[in-house]
Amino acid sequence: MNIKDIQDAFNKNYNFSDLITKSQEYIEEIVDNRENNFLAETIEESQKRNELKDFVIEYSKTYLIINKCLGENPSFRIAFNFINPESGYPDYVYEIEYNILGEFQDEFFLEV
Repeated sequence: MNIKDIQDAFNKNYNFSDLITKSQEYIEEIVDNRENNFLAETIEESQKRNELKDFVIEYSKTYLIINKCLGENPSFRIAFNFINPESGYPDYVYEIEYNILGEFQDEFFLEV
């Protein structure tokens, strides 16, 4: 089995295109409600928070988290870039982690 085979099996097993769509919709809801969720604490400046609605949210990559210590099950993270409309470069990354069953596990909002 090569990496392409692993990718194809992964995409089929997790209905990946649908998962990407649902994940992006989830992130867009977070941005729409930015004044009432963790983004209000993460980005303290109101104007910067407000600018998030203008950013382009774009799928970037998937991380497979395997061979974890302590015998934990594998997981994966789907990463989305927040592309700044002025610079064309990502200012933030939003990652959603899913467990081995494809269920939501955690989320991370990171400044690039």
